[in-house]
Amino acid sequence: MTLNQLITKCLQNDRNAQRALYERYKDNLFTVAYRICGDFDLSHDLLQETFIAAFKGLSKLNEPDYFYSWIRKILIRKTYATLKSRKRTEDIDALERVVFRETSRLDIEYIEQAIQQLPFKSRTVFIMATVEGFSHKDISEALDISVGTSKSQLNFAKEKLKSILSPYLAE
Repeated sequence: MTLNQLITKCLQNDRNAQRALYERYKDNLFTVAYRICGDFDLSHDLLQETFIAAFKGLSKLNEPDYFYSWIRKILIRKTYATLKSRKRTEDIDALERVVFRETSRLDIEYIEQAIQQLPFKSRTVFIMATVEGFSHKDISEALDISVGTSKSQLNFAKEKLKSILSPYLAE
């Protein structure tokens, strides 16, 4: 079934179409949530809340071809708001106490751990910009921050990652 057909059926409250749409996008959206919050259970909760919000607001989607971009923004906003409300802004000193296992090569696990050490605002901007490909304008709109703040947070995240990963880059 095409995306347009699924969305049309979802607008008619067809549970099978809703399930199909969920199955089509759940893995990608879960990954985005997990990269931002670093919490498996919370990521699942946010995924569910995102789809509920998306199905409720589906009639507002003007262009069905942009469904993934639209729902991804909903997810990022929900994730950001949840973390902000939990006041999960970790201080940098505490983050630097995270210990990596000994290794002679840099791998994805270390990069993921390093990203999780970033404060949630910087981590969110970093993932949106570098992983998800959002522009600073889109990030600023999604997170209700200025374009300058988005650029500053991205720069901070990159510098912090360089600092965290520097022992593993020099061999």
